[in-house]
Amino acid sequence: MKLKLTSLFLFLFFIANAQYKITGKVIDSETKKPLEGVSLFLSHTTLGTNTNLKGEFQLDHLKPGKYDLVITSLSYEDNIITVQVGQSNEAFIFQLKPTATQLKEVIVETYDENGWEKWGDNFKSFFIGSPELAKNCVFKNPEVLKFKFGTNSNKLRAFTNEKLIFENSQLGYKIIYLLSKFEIDFNSNTFSFKGYPLFEEMKTNKIKQIAEWNKARNEIYKGSLRHFTRSLFNNEIEKEGFEIRRVLSVSEEESARVKEVFKKINRIENKDSLDYYTKVKDLSFGDDRVILNALLSRDSLVFNDKDSNVKKFYFPDHLQVINKYKKIQNEFAKTLPVYRANEYIRTDISLRTNTPVYIYPNGDYFNGLELLTDGYWAWSEKVSTMLPSDFSLIK
Repeated sequence: MKLKLTSLFLFLFFIANAQYKITGKVIDSETKKPLEGVSLFLSHTTLGTNTNLKGEFQLDHLKPGKYDLVITSLSYEDNIITVQVGQSNEAFIFQLKPTATQLKEVIVETYDENGWEKWGDNFKSFFIGSPELAKNCVFKNPEVLKFKFGTNSNKLRAFTNEKLIFENSQLGYKIIYLLSKFEIDFNSNTFSFKGYPLFEEMKTNKIKQIAEWNKARNEIYKGSLRHFTRSLFNNEIEKEGFEIRRVLSVSEEESARVKEVFKKINRIENKDSLDYYTKVKDLSFGDDRVILNALLSRDSLVFNDKDSNVKKFYFPDHLQVINKYKKIQNEFAKTLPVYRANEYIRTDISLRTNTPVYIYPNGDYFNGLELLTDGYWAWSEKVSTMLPSDFSLIK
């Protein structure tokens, strides 16, 4: 079954080379006492720390910008707070509210018994990655995950009150993931997830191992969704090998209209119109879309915002994105209706409710559940291929 993938890369952006820090204190909202050992991290980065005996913390080496700061502790409710770095040096004071049970690992909501046995393969395939992608990415604590399948809604949800832990020996990261949403909708054949990952670099003194990690990270990055959104922001889609074409949905009524037009005229002068009319006329039975030949310019899709570090990405209908510098993997080729090895990676993207998404220099984007992908990225954009937003290509 072909499922579309929606994902949310919570926004984070950098606006200068200067470095800053976040300092503050975490206290109990009721007793006002300092809390030791509370975890704080900037989502989708390698930047995290813990509070000391006095409840104090400091995050160093930050670039200016907007971050989602995740604050989490076993006996307290998780807090996700958007902070702006570089505008003020004022120390933060965060108050955490104790959970009702004081034991966060207790799941109050009902869930399916033997959920991992029933649904674990679904979770691994759609969240972690296919067997080939995820062969070196180990899910360390699957026992904390709960599943609930709605027979009426035909939807599968996964949830937990604990952080998920993954070790990716191929890319050299340990990922600590605070899962907010995981849902497969079998009616619409769509999958979506939302969460807050912290990346920790694996340690090694072996130069060869470091070189292998760098090579693997570069390869994963090239042609990825993050690579594409960075290229959009920086106006480098041609340089980075991306081609974008418009995909139009065609109703039965429109197909019939076009065929009538061809009966009444001998030729169509406009090249773009001829491309559209010819393709609609030649649609096979059951096909309901056409891909136009003309390449779309980046400026027809990306628009400036009042903030120079944010750009609006908007388009009607669907787009097809190809990267002519990267070929699809054999494992993905086998999933296609017709086996097509040695083909460039390609993905169809659309906006779920026709609402723009906002992109940032590091490739993150806001309003991410709006963006639907179908094709290569729906298969490849998983936890096993995830890179932190502060990743840069290693030359």
